[in-house]
Amino acid sequence: MTDDPLQTALDSIKPKPKQKYSVFAKVQNKYGEIEYLSASTEEEIELYCEGGVLGDELAIEEWCLNVTPIMVIKHFKWVGNRRNPFVVARPIYINEEAINNSGQIVYRSKEMREFKEKF
Repeated sequence: MTDDPLQTALDSIKPKPKQKYSVFAKVQNKYGEIEYLSASTEEEIELYCEGGVLGDELAIEEWCLNVTPIMVIKHFKWVGNRRNPFVVARPIYINEEAINNSGQIVYRSKEMREFKEKF
């Protein structure tokens, strides 16, 4: 038999390549201002930093790890080619404020929001 049981056991426990969904970087422009970028791959961030319309380049200072989603939503700019996964959902209903008999502010549903087709 040419099949080695030890080799097949070792092959079965090899770590699988980890798939990254988003990468984050801290970059600096020529004026020394810090910007934060996010994309699907590192190559997309590098292409964005290489040159712009005016030829301004951005220097990648560091790749950020363990970034919380709220920090990405608030501070990071999406430069990827795919859909941005860090978008805050908007409410379906548009509410109006009203004051009830006891003087408290109450929200009443006014209408449903119109959403445009994406595709």
